[in-house]
Amino acid sequence: MELIRIVVRNLTYFLLLNAVLLPLMVLGPLFYVIPFFCIVANPQDSFSGLAQLYFWLGPLSCAFWMLVSCHWQTVRRAQREGRLATWRESEGGMLCTVTKAFAYMVLGLFCSFFFEITFLVVFSFRPGNPYRNMLWFTILPFATFAPVILLWLSRWMRSRKQGDFISRTKNDRELQDKLRAASLYAKNLRNRNTHCWQEEG
Repeated sequence: MELIRIVVRNLTYFLLLNAVLLPLMVLGPLFYVIPFFCIVANPQDSFSGLAQLYFWLGPLSCAFWMLVSCHWQTVRRAQREGRLATWRESEGGMLCTVTKAFAYMVLGLFCSFFFEITFLVVFSFRPGNPYRNMLWFTILPFATFAPVILLWLSRWMRSRKQGDFISRTKNDRELQDKLRAASLYAKNLRNRNTHCWQEEG
């Protein structure tokens, strides 16, 4: 009986913690507009408590978005190619994908703290000046979410380079012939599958 009570208590604690932290992590980027309303409502107030709250909770949101962004590109590609059911196996299996996602999450957390500390060293928070406070709260999300921004930027640049591959293909006769042969082979496979379905039906 005591064991059941401990399990129920721990499960309740876990669910409550998730109910509090999950919205903060998912909606974290949207919460960065709140300080502007506070500064406009009371410009001479000290917002150092709010700055500390954003400093400590922002990296949790960054870690969540790094976790989401980790496999986003490969999942979307698998979805476009119609192999979403076997996506995890083609990416190395459960252990590989979970380990990679965990590494991205931890890296996002610590890199976010690093960028925030660098931001604080360069541009410290001094309450009292509403314009400086607004500028500080404007730049803070870029420091907090710098790992996510850098990840998305690197992936965008990599996709641009792949676009250059397509333009190089237009000038490469041998590669064009290989792509044409692969396309014809895929078309023949589709036609064969269609005929098999029609014969069975």
